[in-house]
Amino acid sequence: MLPFRCFLTNRSWQCTLTRRKSTLTSQVDCYVFALGSSQPPRNIGWVGVGELNFNATSLLFRGSLYWYLWQHESESNKIIVFDTTTESFRLLCGAVVPGCHELFEMDGMLGMSIFNMEGTVIDIWVLQQDYEREVWTFKCQIEMPVMEIRAQCGSHEDFWNVLVVPRDGELFVLLRFAGWLLQVDMNGKLVASLHRKGVGPTRLQLKQTLVPHAFFPTLEGYVVNDFPFI
Repeated sequence: MLPFRCFLTNRSWQCTLTRRKSTLTSQVDCYVFALGSSQPPRNIGWVGVGELNFNATSLLFRGSLYWYLWQHESESNKIIVFDTTTESFRLLCGAVVPGCHELFEMDGMLGMSIFNMEGTVIDIWVLQQDYEREVWTFKCQIEMPVMEIRAQCGSHEDFWNVLVVPRDGELFVLLRFAGWLLQVDMNGKLVASLHRKGVGPTRLQLKQTLVPHAFFPTLEGYVVNDFPFI
């Protein structure tokens, strides 16, 4: 899957779009264009990384877009970084740990969640402020309460759809399992659940309005800054 992402600059909304030159080669070009502009997309090149296999979700962090790149038969995990100001690419080394990787931002630092193949154990790594040295530090490990979840959901399925989300300096895990959406804290404790088929975790987050409408506190069950998902 090739990345597509829109971002806001001091000039306008811009979009990046990558395109293979041929179905017979892995060579890729990246194009940038402004939304609403009559100008054609500009080819800004690409970074040579061999065979491409992207995480579908990009992360906008400190003015740059980050995509995790899987490289088969290699433990050298790479992250592609696109600077939205200079419109240039570079490669960043990820934590060299086997598993499924996701990127997130936490407390102004770049974080990486690494799941085992079963999705039952999650290792959290963070990139220290010295980006040039590319030093990743292990932060914590979250173990899913598998037996408790299976008992509550009445299922012994093996499929987990797991997502790590930062909030107020901590992390929580959203997971979809057997028609349930569940929330697990950093200690591996099941803290909330919702039984609703077709509902799953997403990286799209709600942001409360900056306008304090008078009727908000009168809503039933309303709590200021409460968890909005479950």
